[in-house]
Amino acid sequence: MMRAIPAAMILFCGAAEAAPAHQDWTVSHQPDRFIDRVLMEAWADADKGPARMTLYCDTENGFRVMFLPHRALIPEGPSRITLTIDQAKPVTLNGDAFGDDDTDVVTVYDTARIQRALAGAHHVAAHFVSGQGGTGDDAFTFGDLAAQRATLMKVCPVR
Repeated sequence: MMRAIPAAMILFCGAAEAAPAHQDWTVSHQPDRFIDRVLMEAWADADKGPARMTLYCDTENGFRVMFLPHRALIPEGPSRITLTIDQAKPVTLNGDAFGDDDTDVVTVYDTARIQRALAGAHHVAAHFVSGQGGTGDDAFTFGDLAAQRATLMKVCPVR
């Protein structure tokens, strides 16, 4: 004899969705007694593979770019990151990779040079070169970052 599957169980199983591949700028506030810190964050998962590119901006620390490779991308230490933003001319920046067996994070320096381009970027290709010779590539697709561009430029003005 066949047992009927409750409708709620069918709906629950069908409701599972994949996590989004990107998050456009979100804005939050951290008020304290002296200042209302404004924080902005956007991210995109790699088009292929486990990596994530994260953009940060806040009133205290300015604009920052970080990569979370989630794999053995390049050895720990100084690195060079070449970014091609929306098919524009590639820009090479300095950075540092951190991690043991896997590369946990790659931080990027001198991001003011690319802030305007990243503020409304749709596609970013990244090429990583370690000071020790390792290389790797990732590509990221964002949604509509340009929708919050004016807010971003107020919170983190380009210096």
